[in-house]
Amino acid sequence: MKIAIIGAGPRGLSLSERLIAHSKQNKQAIDLLLFDPFLPGAVWRTDQSADLLLNSVTSQVTLFTDDTLSTGGPVVKGPTLYEWAVTEGKHFAATHAPELVAECTALDSLDPNGHCSRALYGLYQQWFYQQLLKELPESITVNHLSDSVSSLTPLSKNRYQLTTAHHTFLVDAVVLATGHSQAQLSAAEQRLAAAAENNGWFYAPPANAADTDLTAVKAGEPVILRGLGLAFYDYVTRLTSGRGGTFVKVNGSLVYQPSGEEPQIIAGSRRGVPYHPRGRNQKTPTQQRKPVFLTPERLAAWQAAKTVAGKTLLFYLKKEAELVYYQTLLLEKQLLDKDQLAAFTAAFVASEGSEDLLKKWQLPTTEWWSWQQLADPFAQKKQQSLQDFFIALLRTQIQDAEKGNLTGPISSALEVFKDLRDPIRFVLDHQLMPAQDLKTLFWQSFVPLNSFLSIGPPVQRLQELVALMEAGVVTLLGPDMTVEIEEAYCTYSKRFDDTRYHATQLIEARIPSTAIRRTNNSLLRQLLNDRIIHPHQLAIPNEVPFETGAIAIDPETNQILGPDDRPSPTLYCFGIPTEGIHWLTAATAQPGTDAWNLRQADQIAADLLHHTF
Repeated sequence: MKIAIIGAGPRGLSLSERLIAHSKQNKQAIDLLLFDPFLPGAVWRTDQSADLLLNSVTSQVTLFTDDTLSTGGPVVKGPTLYEWAVTEGKHFAATHAPELVAECTALDSLDPNGHCSRALYGLYQQWFYQQLLKELPESITVNHLSDSVSSLTPLSKNRYQLTTAHHTFLVDAVVLATGHSQAQLSAAEQRLAAAAENNGWFYAPPANAADTDLTAVKAGEPVILRGLGLAFYDYVTRLTSGRGGTFVKVNGSLVYQPSGEEPQIIAGSRRGVPYHPRGRNQKTPTQQRKPVFLTPERLAAWQAAKTVAGKTLLFYLKKEAELVYYQTLLLEKQLLDKDQLAAFTAAFVASEGSEDLLKKWQLPTTEWWSWQQLADPFAQKKQQSLQDFFIALLRTQIQDAEKGNLTGPISSALEVFKDLRDPIRFVLDHQLMPAQDLKTLFWQSFVPLNSFLSIGPPVQRLQELVALMEAGVVTLLGPDMTVEIEEAYCTYSKRFDDTRYHATQLIEARIPSTAIRRTNNSLLRQLLNDRIIHPHQLAIPNEVPFETGAIAIDPETNQILGPDDRPSPTLYCFGIPTEGIHWLTAATAQPGTDAWNLRQADQIAADLLHHTF
């Protein structure tokens, strides 16, 4: 049985491991072909700058299953990223990536709660692949082909022809694990790109920051960065310390020493605030908070009712975060002992966090949690300049992040959004939320808010940003960023539009859209054109169907749906192209937590082998 996996990033590799484990257990013969120009995928290639960091801490990243795996597949244990780096990693690096040996060695003396380079995570994936090739029975073969698949043609319900630039392959099953792809430019992006081409300006479309050629960005001249998410920090790093600038500690704070090669960075976004930093990790690798509102019992009741309103789900999720905030705050300020805290917790749960409760426990209103203030802090701006306001805001975020994700009140509360992803996925996977709520409350409202609050950069990046702002290298615009075309690009915040900036250099500081209709991946475009795949839609009464951006799949099996919306028996999609049906598909697997993406890989492997044998 010949199986093709298209994509060799973390999801393609995890699925390969699961297919091998199941085939060994069941004594099935498979020939596994893994297609990708890179191994691992392009995002994690080992030759990228070591300045670009993995956002998850090293002890909380794994590619291996463990005893918490709930899907019933065979468990194959192995080291976390951190455990590997400080043991086998340095020896593997010496042979395969000598430039990363120093980083592996340095991890020996570091806290496992640190952040390593993306390149090192890529090397871990390469080593993981080498492990897959060890002790294979004669019935299982695995081959990586450094090629891109350009077309896929179904010959029957379980026979496919794959074509690359050099070869043609016949296979029995295919899994698309293509990860992030370049996207076609929107109409607005096309206008900006055309202005650059016509006038000799510089324009960089949405892309992985490591892949963007920045050599044409001129030192000392303004460059506009549109986006304040994770990609923003990558571009800032590449344009500052990546050009020879250095950060030094002076009286406990970072100070930036320019190299003279930096541009003047003008940055903004729709929200206008950089992503919140992650709190300093204080949790063990397997540690997660248990829900008190989104309990298994409540989820089971929603499942029995076959529905839950989006506002109800998000209400309880927010109460989970608020409870952790107040618990941590009360302990920090030593206002309650542990017995009193237990009583407060019980009262909070019983009253669902009512204001009357907060008044009864005499919590000052200045300390009350405010979602509005988190989402839009600009209402708190006083008479200071906008840049001074930003610096003060970022310093406050840094201060709480440094307190840690167990003892910092705000960081601990926001950590809840990471720990309680599974209850949300339960609602999505069982299709309990009405389509209208899915569109407006979840995908269009909650998802961007969650990204802003819970998947931000290491606190180090905010410390560097403050230093760069104080050095006059970075200027932040504020909310509702606008870019217009005049004698140059002109940008300003609609909320603070008295100051406008002009530049002939513009970078879209965000990753490409995952919407399948906009993909520039040649294989996915061919599959769309030939109606082998189609966009997932939400049917909303009295509205045009809403396209989530995902490839239409059966959410239980990840089988691709054909034109008749019936599952294709041996054609699957896994990971990022399913974002819009599944959620946070790019997240790394955390050990000891029954990681969702490893569960998915296990389920796909079991289902695929069932259909092909």
